[in-house]
Amino acid sequence: MEMTVRMPANYNLMTEDEMTYTNGGAAMDGVVVATGVVNLIIGGLALYNWIDQLLGARRWYAANKTGNIGTDLEKGIDTWLNYTTSSVLNCVRSVLATAGSLGSPIGWIATAVAFATV
Repeated sequence: MEMTVRMPANYNLMTEDEMTYTNGGAAMDGVVVATGVVNLIIGGLALYNWIDQLLGARRWYAANKTGNIGTDLEKGIDTWLNYTTSSVLNCVRSVLATAGSLGSPIGWIATAVAFATV
């Protein structure tokens, strides 16, 4: 029985020197951890922002609802636009919260529950 290893025709064996460049970035472990921490902080801030904005909208709706869905929707959109255009920070917070509410089924469910229970 002949023991041979068959490789593709375009296979090239690498020397030990060339293997130095293919270790997958092991020297970058600290950067990977730092990036993960930064992503965790940004994700936490985005979640806090979304919850804060959702609760603020819920409080506004509880204080201003008229019972007419068309009027409530119109007043809500006007208030949201006034808040969003009042400053750059409010614009960023508002757009991120809106993306969080509309961007996933979890956002849809949480928003629907928040306003259905007002």
